[in-house]
Amino acid sequence: MINIVKGVKKYANTDRIAVICGDNQISYKELDQYSDVIANYILKKYDSKIPVAIYGNKDELIISCMIGALKSGRAYVPMDISFPEKRVNDVVLAVEPEVIFDFSGEGLFFDEENNLKEAYKNIEIIDKKKLEELIFANLSSELSKEVDEKIWVKDDEDSYILFTSGSTGKPKGVQISPYNLDSFMRWMSPILGLDGSEKVVMDQPAYSFDLSVSQLYPGIANGATLYSLHKNVVADFSKLFAALKKSNIDVWVSTPSFSGMCLADKEFNENLLPNLRKMLFIGEVLPVGVAKKLRERFPKVDVINGYGPTEATVGISHVVITDEHINSGTTLPVGVPMPNCKIKIIDDAGVELPNGEEGEIVIIGPSVSKGYYKNEEKTQDSFYIESIDPGLEHDEEKEIDKLRFRAYKTGDIGMILPDGNIKYKGRKDFQIKLNGYRIELEDIEYNLRKIENVKNAVVLPVYKNEKIMYLKGIVELEKENDLGNLKNGIAIKKSLAKLIPDYMVPRSIAVIKSFPMNTNGKIDRKKLSEEL
Repeated sequence: MINIVKGVKKYANTDRIAVICGDNQISYKELDQYSDVIANYILKKYDSKIPVAIYGNKDELIISCMIGALKSGRAYVPMDISFPEKRVNDVVLAVEPEVIFDFSGEGLFFDEENNLKEAYKNIEIIDKKKLEELIFANLSSELSKEVDEKIWVKDDEDSYILFTSGSTGKPKGVQISPYNLDSFMRWMSPILGLDGSEKVVMDQPAYSFDLSVSQLYPGIANGATLYSLHKNVVADFSKLFAALKKSNIDVWVSTPSFSGMCLADKEFNENLLPNLRKMLFIGEVLPVGVAKKLRERFPKVDVINGYGPTEATVGISHVVITDEHINSGTTLPVGVPMPNCKIKIIDDAGVELPNGEEGEIVIIGPSVSKGYYKNEEKTQDSFYIESIDPGLEHDEEKEIDKLRFRAYKTGDIGMILPDGNIKYKGRKDFQIKLNGYRIELEDIEYNLRKIENVKNAVVLPVYKNEKIMYLKGIVELEKENDLGNLKNGIAIKKSLAKLIPDYMVPRSIAVIKSFPMNTNGKIDRKKLSEEL
């Protein structure tokens, strides 16, 4: 069973609003009708089960495309407008979709003569205008009939595929199924206070970012209204605060960085959002200072810190932050694991460590993904099967060995505290979280080396108060030129922005004559970090 589609069906019999985006909105009834038309169109035109791609940021019709894909038995692949064309190309090449719903309004898929570019010549591009024509011309046609539930995405099929940064310069597609999602929703819905009553949930994170699942799936499954904030609104403080004041949101889901940005304005308090009762933060470290300010500005709100990778369906632990946590003199815990999930800490040899000892975090349970899309090698590196305590909750209807679940080696370093809370200590490798986005520094370095005249490159995170503030790139040139450090850095950043998303581009890039080496003959990153 896929609960998000069940939720749409359930609340289609009410007058509830499903999505508000700017001045536009659609009801649950319309969401159900529109998604039926989209699903039937896909089913009639395409025989395969190839995933559907969606390119855009926020729009009231995007979720209709998501639900339509799920009803047609296909996964959807969200791509945000912040993706440069190369990253879009990489995803399209990996998925080979037959149809892309384009909400960007940018004409990315067409050349100057309005012909499909070579990379997309075999793909149907449906922009918003075409989508509206398709929907409204067929609300009473054969395409409007209800899609048989047997066709919907189910069990361990893919619901969505999110592409994350990859160390080879190519993104990895994480596959998440209804089985994973239903486990996540059963746990997350009560944490956010989503119980079927009328609530408004802020819909700000990009759909290509796994944090967005925290508001999207529990929200729709429980009949809430998603209040979407487009990237253009978020970028303009006056528009953002006007939208927040108008929203009447009950539930806030974002990265700590986004709330930290809002806290810079004294108007960001309970008077602006009088109905707000829950604030969820997953995706990066929640600094103590940000949590303290939020509790002061919103005394009636539960400030919830969580943890979880994309590969384990967004989140697997949570804790409501208290004064005791804030005054502890240490970093905030990331919570106690969900009931049907086991967390263990292992050493480099894979041996489980006792509570209080630091090692790699391994997640075992029904929320863990089946692996990376069409990437068996990477899947084998990070995923395996393990038995866990049969006393844990599980899906009784699922015809699997109830004692055996998928396990994911996160590459995160942490420990389990005496009270059962997880303490996150950072990354085992060069993968970091910045502004909620998971980034592999090697991905940026790989793309930097592709730029003309760049011989080698290192990207380092710059910390302040336990938090990564920004990235700094350091490059060695093939040939010296007459440009200064600043002009070289600007030129390299401009070239890099064509290869990777904006959020991955380092804030600054410095040029050095040669990298320092350690005793192993490798670039001495530690020395470079100390010099920063």
